[in-house]
Amino acid sequence: MQNSLQCLRMLDETMMPFGRTIGFTVEKVVSGEAVVSVNCLPHLHNVFGYTHGGAIFSIADTAIGLAHLASLAEGQTATTVESRITYMRPALAGILRATARVVKLGRTLSFYECDITDNAKRLMARVSATMMALNEEQSRGRNTLHGMEMVLTTEGV
Repeated sequence: MQNSLQCLRMLDETMMPFGRTIGFTVEKVVSGEAVVSVNCLPHLHNVFGYTHGGAIFSIADTAIGLAHLASLAEGQTATTVESRITYMRPALAGILRATARVVKLGRTLSFYECDITDNAKRLMARVSATMMALNEEQSRGRNTLHGMEMVLTTEGV
């Protein structure tokens, strides 16, 4: 799975259509770790002019999901079981960086944490999530990464 994720990242730094919508960048993806960043631009602001909590949660959710996917074997996929965010301060401007790391990697359930920091490395929010690994049978019909057709085309397969 990690090789497929790296190929997607080389083709598109957002790795998914939603990433282009939000405007985030996937900076790093390795087994159990991922970093996703976003510039706090006005189109992501809430009614008070701060970065919307949903945009902040989106980069954390993406970082956790990619960190988990990179830890899976070929043929496995994953789903989120639960996720929780604690906001610690408003994000006004600059770049937010979501850094996800595995706390406990299990055969079926794994636990992750993700810190969202600003340019000054101040903690803006923390997310925790439980992820579930799905085998080929459990993930039938939803086990192809978006964009893999581009990867296969560039590899000449």
